[in-house]
Amino acid sequence: MPASIPNATLPDSVRLERRIGAPPAAVWAVLADYPNISSWNSGITNSYATSDATEGVGAQRHCDLAPMGGLDETIQEWAPEERLVISIDKAPKIPIKQGLMTFSLAPDGDGTAFTMNYEYKAKGGPFSGLMGRMLRGQLEKGFTDFIDELEPAAAAS
Repeated sequence: MPASIPNATLPDSVRLERRIGAPPAAVWAVLADYPNISSWNSGITNSYATSDATEGVGAQRHCDLAPMGGLDETIQEWAPEERLVISIDKAPKIPIKQGLMTFSLAPDGDGTAFTMNYEYKAKGGPFSGLMGRMLRGQLEKGFTDFIDELEPAAAAS
C-alpha cells in the first residue's frame, strides 16, 4: 500500500509555509536524521528505525506520539535539501487512515523557504469527511509546533 500512496489524491490537506532562519543544508540535516526525530520534536516521545536503511527511499521508522499512540512511516521521495515525502503506513490509535507528508525546502537569502503539505484521509467510514475537517485544526497546531521546534534544531546543526 505505501508505494501507491504518493500517486493518490487524499481528500483532506493541511499546508503550512514559513521562512526558517537556517540554510536548506541545516534544515535538511535535521530532517535527514530520520530515525531520531524524537531528539528535537517534543510531539514524539520515542523514535527508531524499523528498516536497515536509515535514510533514502524505503527507510522506515516508528514514532511514539505524545500523549499516546504511535505510527509507522516510510520515506517515499528523497531529494537532499529540496524535498522529502513520507507516508504513514500504520497508525492504529490515531484517527488517520492514510497520510502523506511532503516537506519542500528552497533557499531564501540566508534562510529556507519551508513548506509542509500533509494530505490525509481520516478514519470513520461514511463519516471520514467530517472527521477529516474536524482534525484539520489539531493538525495545523501540531505542524506549527513541529516547525517551531525544527527551526532551532536546524540553527544548532
